[in-house]
Amino acid sequence: MNDLIAQLLEAHIEHELNSFRDGAYKQTIEAEVSALFQWIKKIKLNDIITPEQIIGIIRRNVVELPVAGGVTELAGEMSQKVLASSQNKKTALEDILARKLYDEIVDKIVSLKKARDGMIRRVTTSSVYSRQISEVLFVGIKEYMLDDNIIAKKVPGIASLIKVGKFAVNKTMPALEDAIEQKVKSYIESNLENTLRRSEKSLINYLDKEHIVDISEAIWESVATTKLSEYFTAIDANDMEDFIIIGHDFWLNFRKTPYFKGIYTELVKYFFKKYGDRELDVILEDVGVTREMVIAELTEIVSPGIEKALSIGYLEERIRARLESFYLSKKTASLISPQKKGSAKKGKKVKQSKPATIKRK
Repeated sequence: MNDLIAQLLEAHIEHELNSFRDGAYKQTIEAEVSALFQWIKKIKLNDIITPEQIIGIIRRNVVELPVAGGVTELAGEMSQKVLASSQNKKTALEDILARKLYDEIVDKIVSLKKARDGMIRRVTTSSVYSRQISEVLFVGIKEYMLDDNIIAKKVPGIASLIKVGKFAVNKTMPALEDAIEQKVKSYIESNLENTLRRSEKSLINYLDKEHIVDISEAIWESVATTKLSEYFTAIDANDMEDFIIIGHDFWLNFRKTPYFKGIYTELVKYFFKKYGDRELDVILEDVGVTREMVIAELTEIVSPGIEKALSIGYLEERIRARLESFYLSKKTASLISPQKKGSAKKGKKVKQSKPATIKRK
C-alpha cells in the first residue's frame, strides 16, 4: 500500500468514526429511518415478499426448529423466581386486576347464555356426572333410611333399634342388604334420565344473570384483598416445573398437527388478501407503528452497544476491515497510483483534432 492510499484509508476510517462519536449516530438513525419511511410509501407488501415465503419462515422457525433445552430450563427457573418473589407478599389480587375489568369479564360471561347452557348440558349428560349423581343419590337414600328419616328422629331409641336390626339382619341374612342395595340402585338407574334432566334444568335456571352477578360479587369480596403469596402456597417449585414440562410437551406435539398448519396458513393468506396490494406505510400505520416510534426505539436499543463498541475499539476494527478490502484492491491501486504507460509527457501539448465542418445546403 503506497502512502497516498494509506492516507486515504485512514481519512475514510476517521470520517466513519466521526459519524458515531458524540452521539452523531442518532442523527444517522433519524435520517435513515425517515428515508425508509419515505421509500415504503411507494412499496407494496406483494413487491417484497409472498405468502409462501412467510409460511416457509413459520414452518422452519416455529414448527421444525428444535426447542433448545436452555429455553425450557430458563422458563422453569424464572417461574420459580416469580413464585418466590417478595412482591407476592405485598401485592393483592385487586392490585393487578382492576374491579372495572373484573366486572367486564363477568358481564361477558353473563352474555354468553347459549355457551353456558351448552356447557351445563354437556356436563350433565356425561357418564362421569351420571355416575356421580347415582352415587350421591344412593348414599343419600341409604343414610336417610338408617339415620335421618322421620321415624328415627321422632321416636326415641328407634335409630339404635334400626342399626341393631340392620346388624342382626346382616349377620343372619347377609344377602338381604345386598338385595336392598341392588333394588335402590335399580330404582335410581331407571329414574336417572329424569333426574339428570331436572339437574340440568335446575343448573340452567340457577346460573342466570342475577345469580352469576351475586356469585361474582361474593367471589370478589373474598379474594380481592388476598395477597398473591397466599395463592402461590398451593403451588411449589416442583409443581411449576411440571407445568412447564407439560406445556413444553404440548407445544412440541401441537405445532406439528395439521390443525396448526392449517390455521397459520389461513391467517397468512388472509393477511396478504387484506394488505398484499397496500403500501407498507399504510400497514405500519394500521398496526400503530410510526416513524417517531421506530427512531426512538432504535436509538434506545442500539445506543449502549454503539457506545461500548466505540470505546473499546471494536467499531474501528470492523470499519477498518470493511474499508481495507476496497483500498487494498488492485482496482483502487490502478486508479490512485500514477500511470506510467500511455500517459502524456509533462509540458507536451496534445494535438487536438478540428471539429468536422458541416456543409449547409
